[in-house]
Amino acid sequence: MTRPLRLPLSRRAMVKSSAAIAAVASMNLPRVMMAQTPETTGEIPPKTLSGTAITVISGEPQSFQPDFQGDDYLWPVACNVYNSLWSLDNTYNVIPELATGYEISEDGLSITVPLNPLATWHDGEPVTSADVKYTLEMIVSTPSSTASSLIAPIASVDTPDEHTAVLNLSQPSASVIGFLSWYGVFILPAHIYEGSDWSTNEANQSPVGSGPFKFVSYDAGSSVELEGNTAFFSEGPFLEKLIYQIIPDPNTQAQALQNGEVDFVDGIPNTMVPTFDSDANFRVSGKTYPSPLYIGFNFNSAPLDNVDVRRAIGMAIDRDQILATALGGYGMIENRFYPSVIEWASNPDSTAPAFDVDGANALLDEAGFPMDGDSRLSFRLHLFTGWQEATDTATVLKEQLAAIGISIELVLLEYAAWDEAVTAGDFDISLQGGFQGPDPANLNLRWGTEGSLNRWGYSNPEFDALLAQGDAGLSQEERQPIYFAAQAILAEDLPAIPIALQTYFAAFTSRLRGVWLDPDDEASSQVGLNRFTLTRFED
Repeated sequence: MTRPLRLPLSRRAMVKSSAAIAAVASMNLPRVMMAQTPETTGEIPPKTLSGTAITVISGEPQSFQPDFQGDDYLWPVACNVYNSLWSLDNTYNVIPELATGYEISEDGLSITVPLNPLATWHDGEPVTSADVKYTLEMIVSTPSSTASSLIAPIASVDTPDEHTAVLNLSQPSASVIGFLSWYGVFILPAHIYEGSDWSTNEANQSPVGSGPFKFVSYDAGSSVELEGNTAFFSEGPFLEKLIYQIIPDPNTQAQALQNGEVDFVDGIPNTMVPTFDSDANFRVSGKTYPSPLYIGFNFNSAPLDNVDVRRAIGMAIDRDQILATALGGYGMIENRFYPSVIEWASNPDSTAPAFDVDGANALLDEAGFPMDGDSRLSFRLHLFTGWQEATDTATVLKEQLAAIGISIELVLLEYAAWDEAVTAGDFDISLQGGFQGPDPANLNLRWGTEGSLNRWGYSNPEFDALLAQGDAGLSQEERQPIYFAAQAILAEDLPAIPIALQTYFAAFTSRLRGVWLDPDDEASSQVGLNRFTLTRFED
């Protein structure tokens, strides 16, 4: 068996390799993209299932309905129970799931989507355009749904026949297909949800999807068990069972992999990368996502409503130190307001304040917050468990901000409790990340006035207008200056301070093949992120 190439472990090599994600597309979509998949034969591909793969999640899913609210612990599970119309492969290309193509009208105001006629729900009912209509219209009409603001251009969905959905747009949108391939846009069974409250439907605890794996059981605090779906409409699955062990601590996850108790861990601590990479029993894959690590400010928490205070905090942050210590040298510093690895859409001239401790102290003095002994201000910094590098970053930030007289109380919460606190505005500063691709229209999610992840109380009508204008453009050339202008506003208002782009590492037993994030495996271009559809064990 041939060992994969060793990962480049130096910071310089990592900075170079992470530039590869600049290929993330702007959704410069052709008006016609049909025949994405081989033509269906009217028969389900034969399935031979064997083996049980065990992976991990860091916390409890809040439910098993993936669209009505954000839920990062449910996300990897949902990717295998449900399907979206499209998904994103390991290099962020749009690839088909339930859709077999699309056709955009000349005026850009409708997208015709043919559906795979072989797709069925796990209860045997066919997947139809009625399911697409129900799901997408519910997402758009539910502000708490993560994708609501992202796919807001979808005004309605028509169903001319069972296997054709027509998305009617309120304005042309360059980003909508990309966002229909990402988070919180899984198609739900209308025959189960229609006429009910989709946030409390009993199927939320016993989900019925159309994906390659069917829900079997959930043991709170322990595991989620799935089984291979022999009626799945496309190639795979090959595994008989897929089990998610709930292990909150990243170091414990890595130890379980070393001990042979689990087969796959997505997110091993950076400190463990050399250990797994040097062991022929494991394979390691590193990826730098357009998911900046950043701090955001609560505009309703004085004096963080003062831009000089926010600017001073930004000036106290030494990114080089954070990268070298908290992130173990993996990744790259980030000071732009849209990920620099998406080069066409990232404004190099609109950046966060540069590191300048003396300047930060002087700015706080001028703003009317003089030093009282060795302290002048105190804030709570909220973050969630299960992300070791974020915890380490917060510890370094606490030390760095002490140099300008700002005392930080670290509030480390389980994800659901963290999400509840920041959504309610019960925080001062929050440290977090999150995927900001596949398109700069994603800026609306966190900083748009109506963005479903705008927990900051930030609102700038000029910024909102620029985002609407940018999404209506159909080429990078049209859109780039608009998004650059939007980032210039963020650089002035400072609702957040970007810190770094972390390289995330997955490690898995070398017997696994068909792993979605393995760049040496062709499966990585055939299935979407987090999908174990083609995963199998090799003897």
